[in-house]
Parts: sequence; C-alpha cells; structure tokens
Amino acid sequence: MPTFSRLNLLNLFRQRIMLFLLISSIVLIILRFVFLTVSPPGFYMDEAVSGAHVITMVQSQTNAFGQAWPFYSRALGGGFTTPVYLYPLALWASIFGFSEFALRAFSQFVTILAILVVALCLWLWLGKRAAAIAMIVGLALPWSWLQGSIAWDPVLVPLFVSLAMFSWSLLATQSLPKRRLLGFIGLPLSLSLVAYAYPPYWAVVPFFIIAAYGSLFLWKRITVRHLIFSATAMIVLLIPLLFFIITPGTLGRASIISVFHDTSFMQAIGLFIRNMFLLSNPFFLFIYGDSNMRQSIGIQGALGLGALAPIVVLMVYGWRRARHRTSKLLKSTEAKLLLIAIVGYILALIGSALTKEGQPHSLRATGAWPFAIIIVTIGWVAILRVKAQWMKWTAITMFILATIAYAIDLSVFYPMRSKSFFDVGSRSKISQHQHLHYPPLALKYYQNR
Repeated sequence: MPTFSRLNLLNLFRQRIMLFLLISSIVLIILRFVFLTVSPPGFYMDEAVSGAHVITMVQSQTNAFGQAWPFYSRALGGGFTTPVYLYPLALWASIFGFSEFALRAFSQFVTILAILVVALCLWLWLGKRAAAIAMIVGLALPWSWLQGSIAWDPVLVPLFVSLAMFSWSLLATQSLPKRRLLGFIGLPLSLSLVAYAYPPYWAVVPFFIIAAYGSLFLWKRITVRHLIFSATAMIVLLIPLLFFIITPGTLGRASIISVFHDTSFMQAIGLFIRNMFLLSNPFFLFIYGDSNMRQSIGIQGALGLGALAPIVVLMVYGWRRARHRTSKLLKSTEAKLLLIAIVGYILALIGSALTKEGQPHSLRATGAWPFAIIIVTIGWVAILRVKAQWMKWTAITMFILATIAYAIDLSVFYPMRSKSFFDVGSRSKISQHQHLHYPPLALKYYQNR
C-alpha cells in the first residue's frame, strides 16, 4: 500500500498533468485563431458567395440573389448553402463584421465547440482525465484544423454530430430525469440538424437514427413510447428538408455525383466499397490525406502521425481480444465506447463513399472526426495504462513532434503550396467564373476584399 508521501506525489503528478493539458489546449486554441491570418492563403470564390449572402442577409434580409428569408441559397456549380450555416453566420457577422478573418473565425469557433462537446462525452463515459485528453487530441487533429478554418457550411456537421453523440450518451449513461430529458430533446433535434447541415449526410442520418435508437432500445434505456415521440418529432422537424430534397433540381444534383449514376448496381457497390477503403486506409489517415488542398495540407493525413501510436495500441488490443478473449488494456466501459465510436465512424463515411468525385473526399466525411477523437482518446487511455515507461514517452514525444510539425507546415509552407486552390487570382480568371452564375456582389466582394 502506498505511503502518505507517495500518495501526495501521485496526486501532484496528476494535477500537473491536468494543468499541462489545460495549458496545451489554450495554446492550441490561440494558434488556431492566429493562423487564420496567414492560412488558408486567400478567400476562394465559394467563400465569397457565402460572404455575399451574409452581407445582404444582414443589410436587407435577402440573399445575394434577392431571395427574402431564403431556405437554401444557391452556391457554386448547382450546389447550395444551407440555412443552418447562413443564419448563424449572419448573426455572427452582424457582431464581428464581414472580413475574411471574421467569417473564418466563425468556422473555427464552431469547430472548437464541437471538440469541447466530444470532450464532455468522454467525461460522461470515462471521467475528466479522458475529457482533457480528448480536448488535446481534437485540437491537434489535422482533420478538424484545416477544415475548421474555411468559411463553408460543412463546418457545422461535426458540431451537430457531437451534440447527437452527447445527447445519446446522456440517455445511455445517466439516470437523473433532468439529464435524460435533455438527451430526449437533444437527440432528435441534433440528428435533424445534421441532415440540414450538409447534403451528403442525407444518406447518413437514417443509419445514425437506427444505430442510436436501436442501441438505446436494446439496452432498455428507452421505451416504445420514447421511440414514437422521437420519430414524430423528427418527422415534423424534417418535413421542410424533405420537400426541398424532392425538387427536381436538388435530386438532379444528387443523382449526377452518386456512385449509382450511369452504371450498373454491382459496379456502383464496388465503387462504394473502394471509396470506403480510400477513406480508411493508412495513407489517407496518417500520410497524405486527400489531394484537394482545401481539405488537407497534403502531409500527416486526416488523423496525423501523432494518432498512430494510440491506433496501433487499439489494434493490439483487438488482436488480443480476438485471440485470448481477454485483455487488460481496456476496461469494459472503455471497450464498449470504443465499439460505439468505431460504428459511428464507419457510418459517417457513407455519405462521402456514395459520391464518385474527388475521392477520398474527406470534407464529405467530416462528421467522422468526432468519432475519431473518441477512438484516439481511448487509445491514449490504454497507452497511459501500460507499465512500460519508454512506450508512454515515445508515444507522447511522437504526438508533440507531429503536432508541432503540422502547425509549422500549416502556417509557413502550406500557404505557398496551396495558393492556387484558394486564390482565383486576376480579374481575367474571375471573369472565367461568370458562367457559374456567381452573384455580382460575390465577385465585387472577392475583388475588393
């Protein structure tokens, strides 16, 4: 049994670890906003369209095409910008202005809020130390960093996915009536908002619904009455979206980019499986990411090299469980949460895998990174439980160096490497985009920013 002095030393060590994690989180949050002044290197035309919509919404309650109180607003190449992004952004811009930094700061604020919600989920399941680790993991995650620095509507998907996971966790882990009521209200609302936030998640949300409510019902955390109430609430919430989806223009856009367009069913399934592999192979996760410089900086992949050690440890855990049916690396609650996060991660990839352009398309799978944070955090919990000190410090050193290297590249080298992806450039190049039907205000906004 440890002596009193040894107990004091252990408590002091734990307190310093928590302090280190807190300070590191604050530093990473500051860096995320500081880097917005230099990276990404320019405000590209899609962002300018959002900026134009927001200006007119604040000034005259119409979008850039003159549509009053718009539901969805037209964007590039037949796409559209979602209301759950434009209206909060308009409120933000009415306070902080219409500059590039202000609009992108909204994206970064929302991303950090999503990471905080994921940390709260870990607190419910595993306690405050796991929550602190999740905060660091999320803030250092390449997938959340760059994509959270651009003024576009997919940035809200991870927040709504995180809120859905938090609401589900309240129902799965809590017994207090007030907390469960929050979960009952939050789960159907947040899942509905995921569907509104980004079209690829129209295909994902039904799977989220089945997995979330099916697991809660099987674990006897909800009753048939709760299922009926939630189903009714979601039907009411999604009626406006369903009417929008069935319009010919919307269905036509979705059909063109679908893996099922102009091909046989078996070929489409094969392409879907190929896309799922592209979104989950080690090169995408740890080395390159995808080739679009607006979605990945081209090094360290979606999760980054700092996540490699926790993932390897979890793979060892899985191998031991499969071979010996037991392992001391994870406790039962941790293993249960890990399984839940893996299922959520796989489901979140479906919307991207169902499209055939630009694969692996990490932006269309952006709802997966909240689950990735949970998976990597559980890996760190396992690492910190290992007795071999060299293994712990090797993993921690690798994480620190990988995070520093990513931050340096993002702020120093990436702006030069990705300039052509963000800067339309000269007036002649802007004129080439006229056929895409950009609103005149967007062109003016881009030229005079």
